[in-house]
Amino acid sequence: MADIVLFYPRTGFDIQKLSVDIPLSILAAASLAVKDFDVVLIDQRTDPNWRQTLIREVEAQPLLLGVSSMTGKQISSGLEAARVAREVDSRVKIVWGGVHPTLLPEQTLENQFVDIIVRGEGEATLRDLAQALDKKKSLATVAGIGYKENSKIFLTEKRDHLDLNTLPPLPYHLIDMEAYVGSQGRFEDNTTRSLIYISSRGCPWQCTFCCNPKLSARRWRALDADQLYDQVSGLVQKYNLDAITFHDEEFLVDKKRSEKVADMIGGKFDWWIQARMDRLLNADIEKLAAGGLMAVQPGIESGSDRILKMIKKGETVAHIREANRKLAGTPIVPLYNFMMGFPGETKEELDMTVDLALDLIKDNANAEVSGFYVFVPYPGTELFDAAVERNFVPPATLEEWAQYNRQHLDTPWVQQNRDDIENLIFMAKLVDGKRIIKRAKQALPYAPIPAGVFDFFTKKVRRKWEQHDYGHAFETRALKFVGQRFMK
Repeated sequence: MADIVLFYPRTGFDIQKLSVDIPLSILAAASLAVKDFDVVLIDQRTDPNWRQTLIREVEAQPLLLGVSSMTGKQISSGLEAARVAREVDSRVKIVWGGVHPTLLPEQTLENQFVDIIVRGEGEATLRDLAQALDKKKSLATVAGIGYKENSKIFLTEKRDHLDLNTLPPLPYHLIDMEAYVGSQGRFEDNTTRSLIYISSRGCPWQCTFCCNPKLSARRWRALDADQLYDQVSGLVQKYNLDAITFHDEEFLVDKKRSEKVADMIGGKFDWWIQARMDRLLNADIEKLAAGGLMAVQPGIESGSDRILKMIKKGETVAHIREANRKLAGTPIVPLYNFMMGFPGETKEELDMTVDLALDLIKDNANAEVSGFYVFVPYPGTELFDAAVERNFVPPATLEEWAQYNRQHLDTPWVQQNRDDIENLIFMAKLVDGKRIIKRAKQALPYAPIPAGVFDFFTKKVRRKWEQHDYGHAFETRALKFVGQRFMK
């Protein structure tokens, strides 16, 4: 039985081979502790017997049960696991880590199913915490945590950010890797064998809707190109992969590094990145494409320069259009994300975003609309405070945050455009006709839907978007049904 049990809860967007990636947070947390302790990882998304597994491990009285959590559904699933553990052994130390406990440590600790929280990166903290619990040392000696003692909450000193080049490779042997191999909807070929990988942390930009500026202090840290290549090429060889998904917040921060990586990969396998449009303008796109870059997912956010300035995106619509034209001359597939429902956004600005999306897929035959998402005020973001000033009432407990999600439509300023925004969420999944076909083939491999069905809906959507009509016509209701059924 294990000394440390780490639990990865369901996220609410969990479809095997379509949206279930490696549980990187708990793998990373285990990377140092695994040298001194026996560690077991439980992934609620992939283990149908997770409850029995958890009960068995808790009955063996581990030093701690760790729960990873982002804001939203993962909290609900994490609380479910914590309740199970507490019923088995009321003495088990339940430790929460991840983005949400880091941003709201005191509020998280107020919950009865939270004994300790880890603030920030967990590798060194989890190891030190386990050692303290094992040797019955005071928790006050462990940096980077919060804990409760005699009904009082204490936060220890923060830890410095880690040098990624000093960390060992992730302990992949702790999980069934084959459960996470797949295209995950990111590559054109649904049979692509890909795994997710993160080669850097942090982001130097200051987008006001993002919590990264607070989490990383706008500091970007990365593995050097040689170590990156050694690790990913090892994964490709060991697990017979066709591709690697680099899920860094921004892969192209360092131009020389990214080009060196492209040279080293040299087309031996495909790869996917997230990158800003202004960085793509600055990049040697031909070199990246020659190196095997297959797809890139930029956050476009808005078609309004006023909104882009308000959210401190650091880009303009002109930048976006120019970068799209540059990408059009390559085989790289851009997967564009958009946001709507910002405080103060007008119907005209929403229409501008729709127009930009249509123009991008018109000017670049490879381009896809990955999705239209609603701005949600998350804790730790600059716009969160602005939202509160506009009468947004944030959740007050961990349980209330569990009901929060990325398509939250209850912010006061969204109400005037609520129907349009709700419809756009689903219509966007069909507007270019490519993404839903790809997803449907993966979700329903044995009952394929004729492409002509999606082509019919795509034409309907484009016509309505060109007219700025997002209303409740018959086809919109049908589109919503298709979107809910096949594009979860």
